[in-house]
Amino acid sequence: MKFQLSMLSLVLSISLLLIGCDEKTNQAPNARPAQQVDVLRLTTSTVNFKQALPGRAVASGVAQVRPQVSGIVLKRHFEEGALVKAGEALYQIDDAISQASLFSAKAKILQTNTNLKNAKAQLTRYQALIKDKAVSQQQLDQSIANYDAYNAQLAMDKAALNRVEVDISYSQVLAPISGRISKSNVTEGALVTALQAQAMATITQLDPIYFDVVQANSQLRDIIERKNSGELTSVTQTAQLNFDGSHHYQHSGLLKFNEVQANPSTDTVTMRVEFPNPEYLLLPGMYGQVELVQATRANSILVPQKAVQFNHQGQASVFMLGKDNVVEGRIIKVGRSFGANWLVLDGISAGEQLITAGLQKIAPGMTVAPVTKKAG
Repeated sequence: MKFQLSMLSLVLSISLLLIGCDEKTNQAPNARPAQQVDVLRLTTSTVNFKQALPGRAVASGVAQVRPQVSGIVLKRHFEEGALVKAGEALYQIDDAISQASLFSAKAKILQTNTNLKNAKAQLTRYQALIKDKAVSQQQLDQSIANYDAYNAQLAMDKAALNRVEVDISYSQVLAPISGRISKSNVTEGALVTALQAQAMATITQLDPIYFDVVQANSQLRDIIERKNSGELTSVTQTAQLNFDGSHHYQHSGLLKFNEVQANPSTDTVTMRVEFPNPEYLLLPGMYGQVELVQATRANSILVPQKAVQFNHQGQASVFMLGKDNVVEGRIIKVGRSFGANWLVLDGISAGEQLITAGLQKIAPGMTVAPVTKKAG
């Protein structure tokens, strides 16, 4: 009886052991697989340090047309609102008085020339007679003085003639610069006076046109310091103009200069950017965003912003794919953003693999299944 019970216990033990082995065999295929993550192999590139700055358009030249002489406006030669070229005739002022003065000035020169000729002849005669003491030294000195006086008078008369000729030339009012002219503030038949307060018209030069932008002094100083350290490279500072965040102006601009003083109220520096405006699409007073390239940085590593996390201390961290597909946590130092990417200043190197997706389901030390993604 005892032998039968022992055999029964042995059979039950073997059965339970087999059942357990069978359950383990059935459970093995259902074990949890490694978490799948997207990874990006890091590379370096040269990036442009751009700054989007608000600005307003300013005419590259503004000239108020005023008369240089007084008189009646006889003729207006331009169409209001039209484009005029420098040197083009705009108004004709009556020059009758100046013409009369011209004849008088020429006659005065003829008279002085005649007196000068007589004075010269007398001086020549006295210089010959003084040797024989036929004239006194006083008479000779007076003859020399008369000759010199007429020479001076001739010079003055020529200057007066030149002034009259200039006045006559000023009776034709010319465009001082090229640009688009405003409405005329005077009509034909109106009396104008030399250097009057009211402008006859105003010419605005629109091609090229300027955009005055402002940048924080701290940002500009940071760029300069990093250039001096060799981190950034100086470039020709080109610019792109945008409107409403979407419309791009077709012509690129160029930085002309920075102001030499900062605004003490806002601690900003004004910069002037020049844009071609051949189609006259840009008008003074228009607002736009100027994207200015201020420097370049070589061997830069950019990482997607979605792959970077920040802790309570403000430190940036990422997950890297280590040896045997094991997750590694890494503290990094980031700089400015470039679109949807962060510029990494320290903490990772080119050639390493960054985990970019599946971050909520992984932790350092976990083994993951990587899927390589292309940068873009």
